[in-house]
Amino acid sequence: MLFPPDILLPGPTPIPEAVQRAMLTSMSDHRGAAFEPVHHRVLDKLHEIFHLNPHHGAIAVLPASGTGALEAVCQNFLNPGDRVLAVSTGLFGQRFAESAQNMGVEVDRLDFPWGTAFAPEKILTRVDQTAYRALLVTHNETSTGVTNPVDRLAASLGKLNDAPLLLVDSISGVPSLPLFLDQPGIDVIIAASQKGFMCPPGLGLIAAGPRALERLLTDRPGRFYFNLAPYFHRHFPYTPAVSLWYGLDAALDLLLAEGETARFARHRLLGAMTRRFGEVTGFTPLAQAGFESPTVTSLKVPEPTKPPAVRQATARLGLQIAGGLGPWADKAIRIGHVGAVTPQMLFAGLGLFAHQADQAQAALAETFAVWHQSLS
Repeated sequence: MLFPPDILLPGPTPIPEAVQRAMLTSMSDHRGAAFEPVHHRVLDKLHEIFHLNPHHGAIAVLPASGTGALEAVCQNFLNPGDRVLAVSTGLFGQRFAESAQNMGVEVDRLDFPWGTAFAPEKILTRVDQTAYRALLVTHNETSTGVTNPVDRLAASLGKLNDAPLLLVDSISGVPSLPLFLDQPGIDVIIAASQKGFMCPPGLGLIAAGPRALERLLTDRPGRFYFNLAPYFHRHFPYTPAVSLWYGLDAALDLLLAEGETARFARHRLLGAMTRRFGEVTGFTPLAQAGFESPTVTSLKVPEPTKPPAVRQATARLGLQIAGGLGPWADKAIRIGHVGAVTPQMLFAGLGLFAHQADQAQAALAETFAVWHQSLS
């Protein structure tokens, strides 16, 4: 018998039992002998996840949400008056731009329509025309369910002399999607605990490559709590979220045991299952073909039904799904399939959702066929 999850959200996501147990570990001194092995274990495993050589890069784990990590990156790599190009394909791309702008950074904007991916050649044209300190881009746009071609952009930037820093928000991407710091052209990757890392909210993760460390600011005004320098030297300047560190330690063990090839394939399958379900039921997937996210799917709600009604009906059956954001708030829902979600869990969750949809039995049959085909 399949038991549906409580949530199919793009974050927070289901927490594995092993992670929940780890977070019940007795409290300890974060600078003492009991916690020191956990501190170094977590950082060593994160270097493996990000493909980051510990001798040439560094990782900071902040007691903050993903947005806090975005702000920290802006504070540590950008000075007031620096000029950057912010590329937006949705709400969270806009948030990255606003974080920089609110700190006195001069932000040029390059916006692409909601539901579409960015075009690397248009970004490169702007880079050719203007000297930028950095590019702010989103890897996986959580608001639209689009995965942007960061790898293609990075490959081109890696061939340039003195290219701008490439600062990447991958909060709903890594570690569920491939993006690594050993890819030429990528300088900083931002992630968070509550999505693919299968932990509760509260940890912001910042992985910085060698070029970023060379350009880390040492005299940036207006910065105290989010000064990354001590974190990058494996120090705790302030009290960390100790219980979340224990949970992350256990979660990283699960991620590494599954292996990145299997993890990426599982998320691609979950995305394909969700899109097929939407296509058959009339909840049309909204992401540009070829750039659909493996971690979150935005579905257009067929008229005259409204998204709040869909979510309320599903919640009555015990399953939480997400609403649309920004200009899609009145027309879309979002299904999250990231982190610890398995095909069995997704299929059971879609079964609860199906009672609201036309062609429900056919949709579930088609969804199961996508799943079954992956096993052959």
